[in-house]
Amino acid sequence: MKKDIKNLTLRELEGFFASLNEKKYRAKEVFNAIYKERKESFLAITTLSKEIRETLDNIFYITIFKEISRKTSKDDATKFVFELSDKRLIESVLIKNTNKIGRTWFTACLSTQVGCPLGCQFCATGKMGIIRNLETGEIVEQFLRLERENPISNIVFMGMGEPLLNYENVKKAIQILTDENGRNLGKRHITISTSGITPMIYKLADEIQSVKLAVSLHSAIQIKRDSLMPGLKNYPLNKLKEALVYYNKKTGNTVTLEYLLIDGINDSKSDAEALVKFSRDLRFVKVNLIHYNEIPINNFKPSSKEIEFQKFLLTNGLRATLRLSKGTDVSAACGQLATNSKENIQFKI
Repeated sequence: MKKDIKNLTLRELEGFFASLNEKKYRAKEVFNAIYKERKESFLAITTLSKEIRETLDNIFYITIFKEISRKTSKDDATKFVFELSDKRLIESVLIKNTNKIGRTWFTACLSTQVGCPLGCQFCATGKMGIIRNLETGEIVEQFLRLERENPISNIVFMGMGEPLLNYENVKKAIQILTDENGRNLGKRHITISTSGITPMIYKLADEIQSVKLAVSLHSAIQIKRDSLMPGLKNYPLNKLKEALVYYNKKTGNTVTLEYLLIDGINDSKSDAEALVKFSRDLRFVKVNLIHYNEIPINNFKPSSKEIEFQKFLLTNGLRATLRLSKGTDVSAACGQLATNSKENIQFKI
C-alpha cells in the first residue's frame, strides 16, 4: 500500500533517496515542492526526473484533506471540519489576532487525535472518547490547509486530543513544519498544551526545548481535579509539579497554567490559595484564567468571580491574565471541539 509522504521528516526522506542511489538533495527538492510551493502531485514536481516522479507516485501519496464545512465567528475565528482518509472527522481553527496598534497575525489551533481518552467533564472532545491518533502527515496537513487562507505565524496544539499521548507524531510534525527546507516556522512560535501527562513532559523538556508548554490545570486540589479530569488520576498533582520544575530548569521556558473558572466548582478563595501554593516552586510561570464556554453535556456555568480570583493571584505574586476564547458562537472555543463521525456531521454545540 502507498504511504503518506507527509509522514516523513527530511532526514527520513533523504534515507529513502539514498536507498534509490539518488543524491540527498532530491529530498530537499521534494520538501520545497510540498511545503513551500504546495504541490499536490508528484508529477507536478518538475525539478525531478520523470522516472523519479513515477517512482514516488508508485510508493507514496500526498495527503489532501476534504473540507466538510467551515464557520467563521463574530470575533474572527474560523472552524474547519476536515474528513480524513478513513472518513473520520477532525476540527481545526484559524484564529485572527489584532493587537492595540493594529498589527494582525494568525494562529492555527491543531488537533492531534480523533477524540480524546481523558474524559474531562468540561470538554466536548472528551465526551467523544478516543478513536485514534492522528498521523504526522494529518497534523501537518491541517496547518497547510489553514495556511491556504492566511499566512500563519503561530501554532497551538490545543485542538481535539491530548498531544502528549501522540508525542512521536506531534514531534515529527514540528520537525517538518520548522525545517528550513520546508515551512521554516520558528519553534518558539509553537505551543503544546497538555492535560499533564507527566512522563512525556520530561521527554518534551529533553527533546523539544524551544517550544512553549501550557498545562490544563483547572484545579490545584487533587480531589477536585480528579473529578473534573478523571483520565488523569495516574498523574497526580505532586508528580506533575515535579515534572514542571524539571521543565523550568531544563529549558528556561515559562510554563503557562490554564485554568477554566467554573462557577461554584473551582473559583473559591481556597481554590485560589491552592493554585498559589502549587505555583510557588516554579521559577517561570504564568496563569491564564479562561472564561468557561458552556456546552450541553453538563450544567457548568462561567464563574462570577473572575476579577476577584485574578486579583488574589496578582496580590500573591502570580502573573495572571483573564482570557476570553475566540469562536464561542461557532463552537470553536476551548472545550467546544467535537465531531460526530458516524453521521459525518459536526455536533451543534
